[in-house]
Amino acid sequence: MRPFLRNLLALPLIVIALHSGHGQDSTKWVSIEKISIKGNRKTKEQIITRELSFKVGDSLLLSQFDSLFVWNKIRIYNTNLFNEVNLSSSISEDQATVLIEVDERWYFYPSPIFRLIDRNFNDWWVNRNRDLSRVNYGVRIHQFNFRGRREFLRVVLQTGFTNVLNLRYNIPYIDKKQRNGLLFNLSYSEAKNVAFTTTENVPRFTSDIDKNLRKVTRNSVRHSYRSSFYTFHRTTLGHFHVKIADTLALLNPNYLENGRTIQRHFYAGHSFLYDKSNNINYPTEGEKLFIGIFKHGFGVYDEGVDYWRVWLAASKYWDLKKGFYAASDVSILSTFPEERDYYNFYKIGLSLEVLRGYDLNIIEGSSYVIQRNEVKHKLIERKWNISKVMPIRQFRTFPFTVYGKVYFDQGYAKGYPKYDGSAPLDDRYLYSYGAGLDLVLVNDLTFRLEYSRNVLNRTFFFINLLALI
Repeated sequence: MRPFLRNLLALPLIVIALHSGHGQDSTKWVSIEKISIKGNRKTKEQIITRELSFKVGDSLLLSQFDSLFVWNKIRIYNTNLFNEVNLSSSISEDQATVLIEVDERWYFYPSPIFRLIDRNFNDWWVNRNRDLSRVNYGVRIHQFNFRGRREFLRVVLQTGFTNVLNLRYNIPYIDKKQRNGLLFNLSYSEAKNVAFTTTENVPRFTSDIDKNLRKVTRNSVRHSYRSSFYTFHRTTLGHFHVKIADTLALLNPNYLENGRTIQRHFYAGHSFLYDKSNNINYPTEGEKLFIGIFKHGFGVYDEGVDYWRVWLAASKYWDLKKGFYAASDVSILSTFPEERDYYNFYKIGLSLEVLRGYDLNIIEGSSYVIQRNEVKHKLIERKWNISKVMPIRQFRTFPFTVYGKVYFDQGYAKGYPKYDGSAPLDDRYLYSYGAGLDLVLVNDLTFRLEYSRNVLNRTFFFINLLALI
């Protein structure tokens, strides 16, 4: 038999042998002999190993290594301590050595404060006529990974229209098993420019350059319990103290209800968070669930604060492959009883509780639901080496990703009794749609450029910071 023909006939046997050998490997049990970590110049090893689903001495199926490493890498990255995380293994017979390589982020951020007092750039540009006097300034200090234990310390010193002193200290783990943590928040603010009412979903402000119109002290402590890799229980106890000027109470007697100038109350609550997303700052795959119930007012002070707040939020992210992604989320807030003073109104349009296309509006409601959807495509993904001009090691690589997206949002807000400040947009079905770009930069910092149309047939171009869904 000719050599070529003999080899051709033997080919199926070779394929079968290789396939059988792979099957044996895939069912092979391997013991974790050693876990090595490189690149953690500051971070304590236990902070990294806390995120691992395996430990030295565990026996694992060899076929599980790839999927196991993917989710362990995601959990380590989602600590927000590292620019990059890589896991690899070397196997000798039935033993494996796991190598975890991390590139630490820059953890100390002293930064100047020069920001508008308004909710967002769009509100300032359109509703406030680009008034450059509406600026706060000061210094903000963030210390991430304090003591190498993933602790977070923030100090804010701000002046201008609003004077702020804030101290926030988060200790994620206070026990050896790394399950329990504490967060302390102390905040004091004085405002010379205050929204005293709302007209057609736009807040109306009053100012007094020589006098503070509102002083707020807010202190809280929160205990957290991490029951599994993806689940967190948090219990909060806090105290509010609000004092306003007589002029503010005259402009709106319901600001603190019945013309009061002082309001104090305790609040407490418990929340549950399940977060299995692939990126805590800009997720493209996975899911999140948040449930919280809070009580404001316990009868310690007779100042009219006595209500419950229940909040549910859920998000789902899909990787559609070939650079396409989809996301959908829903947020439901309910407060009762509905009667309330203006200062304690809840609103669509603050922080991340927004409907795209309504950036110029505040929609106040005792209860509301927000539902948002988007499909996006990764247009650009680059990493530039800027080491020639950047002396700080952690910033020598500049990542830059651009997503193009289309979206559709919808919602509904139940208006407060005997209040018409949000009348145009309360108690009606709301929707908006549009297209835009997400620019994702260093540490997943996101700029959103969006062109939207809403239920009032108004079309706007908006610029925003932070990822929304």
